[in-house]
Amino acid sequence: MHNHSGIIMLYLLLLLQMGCGQKESPDTEDKKADYNTEISGLLHESNGETILLEEMGARVFIPVDTVSCDETGRFHITFSPEQIAFYVLRYGPSGYISLLIEPGESIQFTGQSGNMNAYTITGSPGSSLLQTLAKKHKQTLEALGEISRMNREFVSSPDYPAIKLGLDQQFDSITSAFHDYSLRYIHENASSPAILIALYNLYGQGFPVFSPDTDFVVYHFVDSALMAGYRELEAVHLLHAQVAEAEQLRKSKSQAGLLKNGEIAPDFVSSRPDGSQMALSDLQGNYVLLTFWASWSKLCREENEVLARAMERFGEHNFRILQVSVDDEKEAWTLAIDTDHLDWDHVSDLKRWESPLVNIYGVEKIPFNVVIDPSGKIIETDLYGDQLLNKLDQLLNN
Repeated sequence: MHNHSGIIMLYLLLLLQMGCGQKESPDTEDKKADYNTEISGLLHESNGETILLEEMGARVFIPVDTVSCDETGRFHITFSPEQIAFYVLRYGPSGYISLLIEPGESIQFTGQSGNMNAYTITGSPGSSLLQTLAKKHKQTLEALGEISRMNREFVSSPDYPAIKLGLDQQFDSITSAFHDYSLRYIHENASSPAILIALYNLYGQGFPVFSPDTDFVVYHFVDSALMAGYRELEAVHLLHAQVAEAEQLRKSKSQAGLLKNGEIAPDFVSSRPDGSQMALSDLQGNYVLLTFWASWSKLCREENEVLARAMERFGEHNFRILQVSVDDEKEAWTLAIDTDHLDWDHVSDLKRWESPLVNIYGVEKIPFNVVIDPSGKIIETDLYGDQLLNKLDQLLNN
């Protein structure tokens, strides 16, 4: 699945806002002490290193405390948070670790100077959840970085089209796996604000794990879960507003009806692999399965097996398949056609998600199937696998 629509990027804003909330009413120092939070730490190879704890406040990091490790690498921080919030613990030349701390927690931290990945933390369930997610996210980003490195290394190779196809499939597999992992993480930890980080994580700049356009159900779930328990947090209100806006947009799209059953499918002209032009209307008089796909998408390559079965069953009827690729490399596109034995019509303008056809048909994910009748009218969309085959059997054999 690929997300390409306009996305409200709240990731950084979220982190910067999480510390904001209502101020506690004046109280006695004794009562406030009941909510003191302690961080007892041991930083190996620290050499008296400085430790800085900051709260993620409104658009700025708010200093909480600065301490130095003793000769054994130990340090101690005591502070009185007003409510649950996100923090960062800084040490070493650069970087930090993220914490999710509740008032009154007694936290034990062990780390190593200069290595932000080698640390253990106990006494703070929210911080432990963030550590688990961060570790998986880091592994994913490293795997994607290796694919990017290999792509640069082999770009001049004569076998580059085949290599790139394999790398693109790996990329799609890795991102899909982390998407599924993040979804499980959200559902298994629905009672913690840590799921906000999972919701807003990125594979890279402008490339979110979840988008309100294509993952609205996930956004709605997180919004419902956190409004029930953490509605006083400003970040939760930001999410709530975003979900409300996304829901209104969905309703507007539904009312506009980009693709409505019974209406004429938008016609278009695009290029075949040999460079000749083909129009959708060239196939009028047939039942047409119009499907958007890409060579690098594992889901699309699996759906190709379904399309092959459809052609085998219904190819002797007035049935045609037209595949529109959202690839940007002709060699990868044509290689996938040959490899998967896709013996039907193909077109692409090789503009990936910038293709006008993507906008015309409102394509937000691939594969995306549209079934069209002989007069050019849309019968149904979003049918895949056995559901698609059953619908075609109903149309062509009855």
